[in-house]
Amino acid sequence: MKTIALFFSLILSYNSFSQQIATKTIQPSVLRKIVSDDAIVDKALQFEDKNGKNYLVATTLQNRSDEWASKAILVQHYIEKSNKKLVLLRQITDKEDHCELDNDLQFLTESLMITDLDKNKYAEITFVYKIGCRNDVSQIELKLMVIENGNKASIKGKTLPRGFNFPKEKVADAAFKKLPKVIQDQANKLWNKFAPEF
Repeated sequence: MKTIALFFSLILSYNSFSQQIATKTIQPSVLRKIVSDDAIVDKALQFEDKNGKNYLVATTLQNRSDEWASKAILVQHYIEKSNKKLVLLRQITDKEDHCELDNDLQFLTESLMITDLDKNKYAEITFVYKIGCRNDVSQIELKLMVIENGNKASIKGKTLPRGFNFPKEKVADAAFKKLPKVIQDQANKLWNKFAPEF
């Protein structure tokens, strides 16, 4: 009986693990085709799903003067066709312009997950970033994105600095509400992990 229980436990563990899609770093020759010379690479991963070879690149652009700082975030999802041509499936851009305080636009690299939770052979790319201009412990915007086969769903709200009684702000868009529950559950766990700060 213990052997059977252990067997099923291993199967369940394998199924959970198999929903994570294996990734590796993108070769420099491919990365040069995607990233501009002045961009800071936050994350650059290669993986495979039903579309074949996929490339995900998250970069930040910065522009500073003595009085302000501007930042822009760019997340791009490409697939490689049989002729080696790269085709852009989805691009996410956002920016915080001319911030005269601390420009807190930041791609949260530890939030990035590439999975196939709904087992439809297309990867879900889930990540969180924060964006705002501040010089204290006030809230700033927090955004979570889910990309799958070129489709985008999101949650938007505010960060929750610890030790303060700020109201919780969190709104899912219509596309997010249509996602399978297993994907929504993972996204909500990520939100709960990265919303608290300081």
